[in-house]
Amino acid sequence: MKLTTWRYLGLSAIMATLVACSSDDNESTSNSSYIQYYNASPNSTETALVLDDYAYSVVNFADSLPRYEYGTGTSELEISGLDASGEELTLYQSSIEFANTDNHLFMLVGDYGEPEVLDIVYRRSEMDELNSDESGDYSKMQVLVAHAAMGESSFDAYLGKQGEEFSSATMLGALNYKSYSNEQMFDTGDYVLYLTESGKTSPIFTTATLELTANTVYKLVVRNSFGPGVPKLMVDNVDSTGSPEQYSNIDANAEYRLFNGLNKTNMVDAELVSHQESQYLYELSQNQLTEFKAIGYNDYGVSISDSTTSEVLANNLLITFNQDESKSIVLYEDELGGTKGMTITHDHRPRAFEHQISLANLVADFDELTIYFVRSSETIESAEYQISGIEFTELGSISLPSDDYEISVVYKDDNDTLTLVYQSDVVPFNQAGNYTMVLNRDDSQPLGYRLTTFQ
Repeated sequence: MKLTTWRYLGLSAIMATLVACSSDDNESTSNSSYIQYYNASPNSTETALVLDDYAYSVVNFADSLPRYEYGTGTSELEISGLDASGEELTLYQSSIEFANTDNHLFMLVGDYGEPEVLDIVYRRSEMDELNSDESGDYSKMQVLVAHAAMGESSFDAYLGKQGEEFSSATMLGALNYKSYSNEQMFDTGDYVLYLTESGKTSPIFTTATLELTANTVYKLVVRNSFGPGVPKLMVDNVDSTGSPEQYSNIDANAEYRLFNGLNKTNMVDAELVSHQESQYLYELSQNQLTEFKAIGYNDYGVSISDSTTSEVLANNLLITFNQDESKSIVLYEDELGGTKGMTITHDHRPRAFEHQISLANLVADFDELTIYFVRSSETIESAEYQISGIEFTELGSISLPSDDYEISVVYKDDNDTLTLVYQSDVVPFNQAGNYTMVLNRDDSQPLGYRLTTFQ
């Protein structure tokens, strides 16, 4: 069940729906305040900001609403989410006083089982006044930074101009979890955000270039990351327009693992080569999944060879690893029996009541397949959850609530005749996190196909 997106629409809500402010809009001269909502609860479901019984669009983790104009006065604020049954759940309620020209960034933080809401109030009147100067000599923006990374230590945040040394950067604030800095004004331009340990002057986290070129207030939210990078942080640049830009540590490694889904080769070797680094994996048997292995961010040529004969099966498959990415490389055979590779990028964040399932169809024998996730009270015909029409080399996805499922892979021909391609035993989806599945040809199986599940 999705969140209810329409409730009673009061006068204040009508004002909010009429004016969504762009990133370079000056504040209105009317009697108005401004609101925005960002979800920093890492294991949350989709959530919604509700003001005076009006629910805005749902917001998932690490995403935000645009900045909206809203009326002044006292309003009833609520944050809604979903419970384990998919029913609407009230996470937070409060009365809020909206003053003229105030800006509010409401931010959901902490564990979804007991979340909190931060109300970050900032002003931009001085910036807007300077930018409206008729001489045109000013182009200003503002920056504040917030610490929303649950379980992570305190740090100091600095903002420096792109191309200059860290020593010339401006300190934005010393931040503990759930704290935030005041807004500071800068000339528009290209900048870099640095994080250091508290009281230290050596960066432990550096962003790529932040293009802070609009006359707006940039809210830089430091939140949890679940990739291989250290520290386990990501920075979201929340401007006024909606979905944030995400920045990982430019020095963070990536990680990968390899799954040998080849049916006609017993054992393979793999070589990953870039200009800076080479890595080798030897004697991977059929349907073997390796452990994750750290690798530097770069573009790599991947070569696959038969371990027994040294015959090259595939040469210079191109794989890109970006900072803080976690990927699986899946080997499979195409329609002509040639060796190919597919990459699956993983989202390792925990989820409160549901699991994100990614399924790669690497069977070339059928036009498209349907995957049914069947609970004990269901049949294929009544199954609530399914991935329909997934074609060869396509990656499908679905969110499943925690439960036990029997997984059936079915092909329907033009005459509506059903063929069972694969059927699993009962699979419990109850561990925190997400799952990846690979369907591939395997002549050793009773029906000739295998579905491998891993986290």
